[in-house]
Amino acid sequence: MVRTYYFNPAIDNVLPGREIVNALQEQEQTFNAHNNALNVETFFRDVLEHSLEDEGAEVYISSIMCVEDPQPNYQEDNCAYWHDHLQQAFFGQCFIQNDELRSLAIAQDIVAHEFGHGLTSWTAKLVYKDESGALDESFADIFAIFVANYNPNIDIWKNIREWNWEIGRGFGQNGQAIRDLSSPSTYNHPEHMNNYEDLAHDHGGVHFNCGIHNKAAYNLLTSQDNENNYLFDPESAALLFYQALIQLGETSTFSDSRRAIQQAGKTLFRNNYNKDEKLQAIATAFDNVGIFFE
Repeated sequence: MVRTYYFNPAIDNVLPGREIVNALQEQEQTFNAHNNALNVETFFRDVLEHSLEDEGAEVYISSIMCVEDPQPNYQEDNCAYWHDHLQQAFFGQCFIQNDELRSLAIAQDIVAHEFGHGLTSWTAKLVYKDESGALDESFADIFAIFVANYNPNIDIWKNIREWNWEIGRGFGQNGQAIRDLSSPSTYNHPEHMNNYEDLAHDHGGVHFNCGIHNKAAYNLLTSQDNENNYLFDPESAALLFYQALIQLGETSTFSDSRRAIQQAGKTLFRNNYNKDEKLQAIATAFDNVGIFFE
């Protein structure tokens, strides 16, 4: 179940805020925010087979229009974030191109990203700093890409070649995106462990270093056989990352994620005629970004 609320710190005293009773009849941004959360719930339930009831929760809660960010674009951990203690997502507003004030909740990938953090908090409980925090950011990005491209009734869902790999398009500098899984370096994020940096800010570089694991995920998802056919269909690939995530723990590293993904692949693809080819593709995807077993 999805619940969407308005929360304005200037006039609302109690979280999550004033419930939007009928989002379908509200303004466009409100409708988009509520619908985006519904799409996340559908994907987590139908594709990942993840039930909130397993985590002792009942609803996907969002508070929107929380703040007006004076910055000209989206600043993560300020405009939009997941709150572990309150078990809900918050989406503020920021100015985009042409000085237009827009809610972050209108972007499907940003909404899915924040609930992706919810998913990690319900499962692996990754500590949000250093490499485990970068892994948390990466899994949130990966599931955001899945949700944003998900539509079982449209052929593009099956045609990975046509996917949009960007996160937060329109909310970055000059109307660009925030990150790109296909090319992290486009937004100055590393694509190889040789360029991993232990930063003093950003919780040790969680948003910066996640590009390395993101690139490995992109390599995996776009792996092809000798006839240029994609090795992984979207549904099984999404399950692969989810089954790996639930094997991880609070201080898991990129190497732990590789190990979990390869182990999940052995089970998930055990009856596939090309099982060995898929497992080799997983290994190659991580090899190519310098993520090896520790």
